[in-house]
Amino acid sequence: MMRLWRVLLPELKQFPQAEQAGALRAARETNLETVELVGMAAGLVLVTAVTRYGLPDGSLASRTEAAVTNFVVAIPLLALVLAPFHVRRLRRGLRQQLHQRGRP
Repeated sequence: MMRLWRVLLPELKQFPQAEQAGALRAARETNLETVELVGMAAGLVLVTAVTRYGLPDGSLASRTEAAVTNFVVAIPLLALVLAPFHVRRLRRGLRQQLHQRGRP
């Protein structure tokens, strides 16, 4: 998993290998900016709008099937839409740590 983080977060490479996990944990504590919160809210509304469904009949079987299908579609869409905001926050947190250490 750390390899994936090193690809997504180039700032992580500037930390010594032994400190990377701790730096990533500290970056997760970074507060979200207003832009990120608004973007995440918009992404949630978008995914909700895309995954809405209407059913011609109200049988329990069709409602259950639609709900399960909706869930299976919504989870990857949410990850795809919200992940960039999470990565942005982590990168910002890592840059703040580097700045505090006196590194550009």
